[in-house]
Amino acid sequence: MAPVRVTMEVGSDGVAVITICNPPVNALAPAIIDGLKEKYTEAMNRSDVKAVVLIGEGGKFSGGFDINVFSEIHKTGDLSALPDVSVELVVNIIEDAPKPSVAAIQGLALGGGLELAMGCHARVSTPEAQLGLPELSLGVIPGFGGTQRLPRLVGLPKALEIMLQSKSIIAKEGEKYGLIDAIVSPADLLKISRVWALEIAERRKPWISSLRRTDRLGSLSEAREILKAARQHYKRTAPHMPQHQACLDAIEDGVNFGGYSGVLKETKLFKELVLSSTSRGLVHVFFSQRATSKVPTVTDVGLKPRKIKRVAVIGGGLMGSGIATALILSNTPVILKEIDSKFLQKGLKMIQANLEGLVKKGSLTQDKMNKTLSLVKGALDYSEFKDVDMVIEAVIEKVPLKQQIFADIEKFCPPHCILATNTSTIDLNIVGEKTHSQDRIIGAHFFSPAHVMPLLEIVRTNKTSPQVILDLMTVGKAIKKVPVVVGNCTGFAVNRTFFPYTQGAHLLAHLGVDLFRIDRVISNFGMPMGPFQLQDVAGYGVALAVKQIYAEAFRGRTFESQLTELLVKNGRNGKNNGKGYYIYEKGQKPKPDPSVQAVIDESKRLANVMPGGKPITISDQEVLEMIFFPVVNEACRVLEEGVVIRASDLDIASVLGMGFPRYR
Repeated sequence: MAPVRVTMEVGSDGVAVITICNPPVNALAPAIIDGLKEKYTEAMNRSDVKAVVLIGEGGKFSGGFDINVFSEIHKTGDLSALPDVSVELVVNIIEDAPKPSVAAIQGLALGGGLELAMGCHARVSTPEAQLGLPELSLGVIPGFGGTQRLPRLVGLPKALEIMLQSKSIIAKEGEKYGLIDAIVSPADLLKISRVWALEIAERRKPWISSLRRTDRLGSLSEAREILKAARQHYKRTAPHMPQHQACLDAIEDGVNFGGYSGVLKETKLFKELVLSSTSRGLVHVFFSQRATSKVPTVTDVGLKPRKIKRVAVIGGGLMGSGIATALILSNTPVILKEIDSKFLQKGLKMIQANLEGLVKKGSLTQDKMNKTLSLVKGALDYSEFKDVDMVIEAVIEKVPLKQQIFADIEKFCPPHCILATNTSTIDLNIVGEKTHSQDRIIGAHFFSPAHVMPLLEIVRTNKTSPQVILDLMTVGKAIKKVPVVVGNCTGFAVNRTFFPYTQGAHLLAHLGVDLFRIDRVISNFGMPMGPFQLQDVAGYGVALAVKQIYAEAFRGRTFESQLTELLVKNGRNGKNNGKGYYIYEKGQKPKPDPSVQAVIDESKRLANVMPGGKPITISDQEVLEMIFFPVVNEACRVLEEGVVIRASDLDIASVLGMGFPRYR
């Protein structure tokens, strides 16, 4: 690995080119920051240097501050590991220097990388370079002057969008907003940056300090209105995230008292936020997601992934059509098999509807949609399966049906073909019991809707070959999922860990706690929706199918009630028919259905668990604990049984599969 260093070369034109060298993304590690201070000081003291160009090695400017430092601080609580960059380096040494600097940007300038560039007196970039300040996604705010310089360069509305949404833009767009001064080809980047730096030094181009600009901020009253509206929006949409309000505090300070005052305020707030539980949670999730791609005896034994050219999906229901959509969106041709032409047409229509939804959102063009749709082909038998590289079975959770399908596909598919199942609960050894190809059997458990949800749980048995696991991980990444490799048991990692979540909610409802209150408490905690609304959305078929499976697998640890059966008997089927615990009407938010109370009362009467027949009194905090503590206990069992490789895999699977709040 190349050494972490900062180099400087002075050309005959009098321009010192200072280069950041810390592959792969030139992160601003403490050693790099020290190197920058040293080289800048040397450049300022040398009489043969007229100006500076700051650049990153290997076609990347800088990916920002080294996040490993945050991890260290979270372990020790010691803030002295944070170098003084904002004032000492960016303000004093770069921006207020007697010689001008130009940032030559290529590849990316993110976080601290972009903040360094904004401290320079001009920015020249290649067209596709990525620019952004994603610090809020780690629970902190820009800490090297970003809250002050970005609004002064691009105006307040655009700066708020980039910072508060952790949104990156490309340099071409950045030029339009005033963040980039010139767009050039990679071949001309250094040459033009040198000329630009000299022209500033010779006063032929303006020598601009971004921190002292006010022309893009608008009037004080306008700025205050914009900030006030943003505050109200994020109070509503990110109530548990202190970094949004802190970012607005720093910006507001700068608007009221000037850029330098704002920089000092930013530094103070940054240090407070680094130690917050929100930042600890978000940084933990950041590293956890990276760790999922390392699987002992799979990714460290020199295997190369095989090319998966064609995939067959069996079952065109909600899951099958979603999986097929995800595959064709990544240019993988799919054969969709169904039992008759009516079901097949329905499946193909669902795939088309999924793509139309993306066109409506603007994330897919009509032309691309038509091309994508042409990659899926329907089939009613296995004759087309002779040249597929992978089959994913996505039929209903019925053991005999799945066993029959696996026995069939083993006969029709080539001997290298991966045999995958999208079961969410059934033990893989049972699914593949009637086949002879145990080493090719693997779980590809997608979460609904499959073309949207980011998690792919890859389930291996003791016999699944490392090659098959690696191939499926590669497919997962190609279709923009985060693959997490887990062991085989009932429910696997996510559903197994979270089965007590639904159980706890049902027990509380039968103890007399209002179930709409339970849903509210859980949503306020940060889950996308409460457990009862989740059951409505997932459909009662799933709940009824897994009920027996869990009761048998976890004998004595399940709470039995008739509630779901009674709902179905009452003509309710959740979101599917618009009537469940909630009423679902097109284009409206789900509304609690008061008439469901009679069904709940009947279920309570049958379960008969209320002490003395009276509802219990319980605080919101206790509701949370009764629902989540059993989940934590189950997670400990999952770890102890070795279902996941490391605890952080279970964390990331819970965040991506269940929507557990990252910041918690």
